[in-house]
Amino acid sequence: MRAIQRFGAQLQRLRISQDLTQDQLAVKAGLSRIYLSKLELGQHDPALSTLVRLAKVLRVSVTELLGETMSHSVWWQVGESRFPTRAEAEEHAQASGEMFVARFQQTKAKGLARRLLPVREKN
Repeated sequence: MRAIQRFGAQLQRLRISQDLTQDQLAVKAGLSRIYLSKLELGQHDPALSTLVRLAKVLRVSVTELLGETMSHSVWWQVGESRFPTRAEAEEHAQASGEMFVARFQQTKAKGLARRLLPVREKN
Protein backbone atom coordinates (compact mmCIF):
# COMPACT_ATOMS: atom_id res chain seq x y z
CA MET A 1 0.00 0.00 0.00
CA ARG A 2 1.34 3.41 -0.99
CA ALA A 3 1.74 6.20 1.57
CA ILE A 4 -1.13 8.23 0.11
CA GLN A 5 -3.42 5.19 0.38
CA ARG A 6 -2.36 4.62 4.00
CA PHE A 7 -3.13 8.28 4.71
CA GLY A 8 -6.57 7.92 3.10
CA ALA A 9 -7.36 4.83 5.15
CA GLN A 10 -6.23 6.58 8.35
CA LEU A 11 -8.30 9.66 7.53
CA GLN A 12 -11.37 7.51 6.98
CA ARG A 13 -10.71 5.52 10.19
CA LEU A 14 -10.40 8.72 12.25
CA ARG A 15 -13.52 10.24 10.67
CA ILE A 16 -15.61 7.14 11.32
CA SER A 17 -14.26 6.75 14.88
CA GLN A 18 -15.63 10.23 15.61
CA ASP A 19 -19.01 9.43 14.03
CA LEU A 20 -18.56 12.05 11.32
CA THR A 21 -19.91 11.78 7.79
CA GLN A 22 -17.78 12.94 4.88
CA ASP A 23 -20.13 15.94 4.54
CA GLN A 24 -19.73 16.89 8.21
CA LEU A 25 -15.93 16.63 8.17
CA ALA A 26 -15.71 18.49 4.86
CA VAL A 27 -17.79 21.40 6.19
CA LYS A 28 -15.82 21.61 9.46
CA ALA A 29 -12.49 21.55 7.57
CA GLY A 30 -13.61 23.91 4.81
CA LEU A 31 -13.27 21.30 2.05
CA SER A 32 -15.63 19.87 -0.54
CA ARG A 33 -17.04 16.40 0.11
CA ILE A 34 -15.75 15.22 -3.28
CA TYR A 35 -12.21 16.35 -2.41
CA LEU A 36 -12.43 14.64 0.97
CA SER A 37 -13.65 11.45 -0.72
CA LYS A 38 -10.66 11.55 -3.08
CA LEU A 39 -8.33 11.97 -0.10
CA GLU A 40 -9.85 8.92 1.63
CA LEU A 41 -9.51 6.87 -1.55
CA GLY A 42 -5.84 7.85 -1.91
CA GLN A 43 -6.48 9.64 -5.19
CA HIS A 44 -5.17 13.07 -4.22
CA ASP A 45 -2.13 14.42 -2.36
CA PRO A 46 -3.23 17.00 0.22
CA ALA A 47 -1.44 20.28 0.80
CA LEU A 48 0.15 20.83 4.21
CA SER A 49 -2.51 23.42 5.05
CA THR A 50 -5.20 20.81 4.34
CA LEU A 51 -3.47 18.30 6.64
CA VAL A 52 -3.31 20.90 9.42
CA ARG A 53 -7.01 21.79 9.05
CA LEU A 54 -8.07 18.13 9.07
CA ALA A 55 -5.87 17.39 12.10
CA LYS A 56 -7.39 20.31 14.03
CA VAL A 57 -10.95 19.25 13.24
CA LEU A 58 -10.21 15.62 14.16
CA ARG A 59 -8.21 16.74 17.24
CA VAL A 60 -5.14 14.70 16.37
CA SER A 61 -1.58 15.59 15.41
CA VAL A 62 -0.62 15.75 11.74
CA THR A 63 1.68 12.81 12.44
CA GLU A 64 -1.24 10.79 13.80
CA LEU A 65 -3.39 11.86 10.85
CA LEU A 66 -0.72 10.53 8.51
CA GLY A 67 -0.79 7.23 10.38
CA GLU A 68 2.88 7.56 11.20
CA THR A 69 4.75 7.74 14.45
CA MET A 70 7.84 9.85 14.82
CA SER A 71 9.55 7.01 16.60
CA HIS A 72 8.87 3.63 18.09
CA SER A 73 9.61 5.23 21.43
CA VAL A 74 6.04 6.57 21.75
CA TRP A 75 2.93 4.43 22.10
CA TRP A 76 -0.55 4.49 23.60
CA GLN A 77 -1.94 1.84 25.89
CA VAL A 78 -5.30 0.78 27.30
CA GLY A 79 -4.95 -2.04 29.80
CA GLU A 80 -2.49 -4.47 28.24
CA SER A 81 -3.28 -3.45 24.65
CA ARG A 82 -0.85 -1.16 22.81
CA PHE A 83 -1.77 1.21 19.98
CA PRO A 84 0.31 3.40 17.66
CA THR A 85 -2.11 6.35 17.82
CA ARG A 86 -4.24 8.08 20.43
CA ALA A 87 -7.33 7.75 18.24
CA GLU A 88 -7.02 3.96 18.10
CA ALA A 89 -6.41 3.75 21.86
CA GLU A 90 -9.42 5.97 22.57
CA GLU A 91 -11.63 3.92 20.26
CA HIS A 92 -10.65 0.77 22.18
CA ALA A 93 -11.07 2.55 25.53
CA GLN A 94 -14.57 3.75 24.65
CA ALA A 95 -15.59 0.28 23.49
CA SER A 96 -14.33 -1.24 26.74
CA GLY A 97 -15.69 1.49 29.03
CA GLU A 98 -12.29 2.90 30.03
CA MET A 99 -11.99 6.57 30.96
CA PHE A 100 -8.24 7.02 30.42
CA VAL A 101 -5.52 6.14 27.92
CA ALA A 102 -1.84 6.01 28.81
CA ARG A 103 0.83 7.63 26.65
CA PHE A 104 4.27 6.10 27.00
CA GLN A 105 7.46 7.70 25.78
CA GLN A 106 10.93 6.23 26.00
CA THR A 107 13.70 8.84 26.21
CA LYS A 108 17.41 8.50 26.75
CA ALA A 109 17.50 11.27 29.35
CA LYS A 110 14.50 10.32 31.50
CA GLY A 111 13.83 6.70 30.63
CA LEU A 112 10.22 5.61 30.34
CA ALA A 113 7.62 8.30 31.00
CA ARG A 114 3.91 7.53 31.38
CA ARG A 115 1.12 10.05 31.18
CA LEU A 116 -2.55 9.27 31.80
CA LEU A 117 -4.96 11.25 29.65
CA PRO A 118 -8.76 11.28 29.71
CA VAL A 119 -10.56 9.76 26.75
CA ARG A 120 -11.83 12.64 24.61
CA GLU A 121 -15.54 12.91 23.91
CA LYS A 122 -16.64 12.15 20.37
CA ASN A 123 -17.84 15.18 18.40
